[in-house]
Amino acid sequence: MKVSKESKLRLVSYLSLFITSSLFAVSGTEYLSDEKQKTLEIEKKVNEKSATSLKYDWIEPIVASYSYSKSDQVGTLGTSKYFRVSFNQPVFKSGGIYFAIRYSNANKAFKDVAFRIKESNLIKSLYDGVLNLKKIDLEIQKALLSVENAKIDIQRKKEQFDSGLLDSSFLDSAILKKTGLEHQLLNLKALKFSTLKSFENISDVDYKTIELPHFKSVTKEEFVKKNLDIAKLKEENEQARELKNMTISNYLPTVSLYGDYNHKDDEIQFFKQATEYKSYGARVSMPLFAINRGRDIEIRKLEYLKAKIALKEQQEATKREFLSLENSIDILGQRVEIAQKDLALYDGLVNNAKDGLNAGEKTQLDVTTLENSKSIASYDAKIYDIERQLEILKLYVKMSDAI
Repeated sequence: MKVSKESKLRLVSYLSLFITSSLFAVSGTEYLSDEKQKTLEIEKKVNEKSATSLKYDWIEPIVASYSYSKSDQVGTLGTSKYFRVSFNQPVFKSGGIYFAIRYSNANKAFKDVAFRIKESNLIKSLYDGVLNLKKIDLEIQKALLSVENAKIDIQRKKEQFDSGLLDSSFLDSAILKKTGLEHQLLNLKALKFSTLKSFENISDVDYKTIELPHFKSVTKEEFVKKNLDIAKLKEENEQARELKNMTISNYLPTVSLYGDYNHKDDEIQFFKQATEYKSYGARVSMPLFAINRGRDIEIRKLEYLKAKIALKEQQEATKREFLSLENSIDILGQRVEIAQKDLALYDGLVNNAKDGLNAGEKTQLDVTTLENSKSIASYDAKIYDIERQLEILKLYVKMSDAI
């Protein structure tokens, strides 16, 4: 659906209502339960440690070994103790070490983005819960007024039926409408209970005390530029590229430094001998034949190509997602406007009804019904506004440095 220029201007006006300096990253995590906060902190530390470990994974360990043995060769009991320290460290792998470090950096960046997405989704769930609970509270108040109006309608129709001015079917219909509204009210109360229980799984704070952030307007270009899904795929792209380069380097020359220290004690009856020696040097190695060489490299190249295609597809999907949310936000904004117009209309009707009551032309039931309808219109405007904020959250949860 094409959004008109007027609607876009209205959208900017709506979104401008949500300007603030406080963003989710600052004002959201403190509302999470202690367990959720601790879990996020631990996961963040694990990612940092894993990234550092991978960065130095190319450095080989220094290995120490010790053995002790006894033998009774040719009827003579003897013992042997052997101690060795050795290392074998590649120092040049035709770019492999460089690519391994770059891969570890890309892997860290990928995990950072993945963590950011998880954190944003968790905070979004928190704010979704708050908004939905506040929306349900408004819907309950609206339902109570609707039930009250339905009861007034039954009272009127009963009086008309008793006077013979109305058929019983009209009274029956009014009763059924009131019963349906009461069932809707019960459904809303049940929905609030289940929504509240879900909310309490992620927060120990009373939802009524949580201060919701507001947001500034965003453009499609900003949404694409800061999109976390795109950022994640970019890092996957980097990972695939460096993994391809690492795989190629595995089949190229490698220069290694090696060395070892050896100490051996032999004891045969009264004869003891200690031997100690060390060796060190450099070696160059290269696979001359590897049956899967071509396939391994081709697989990595295809994975890199696949990552590039996925990134391009996500960029286009993100643009479409923005337009869809933009249209939804605009429609909800128009619904708010309609409710506000109804509210202004009911203002006049209530005033006229009160004047009519004073003049003896209207009843208190007429005034009460219109006052309730006015309040219902007010609740409608607030409910649509909350629904609009829920749609705006869908934009911000996808953006870095936003929530």
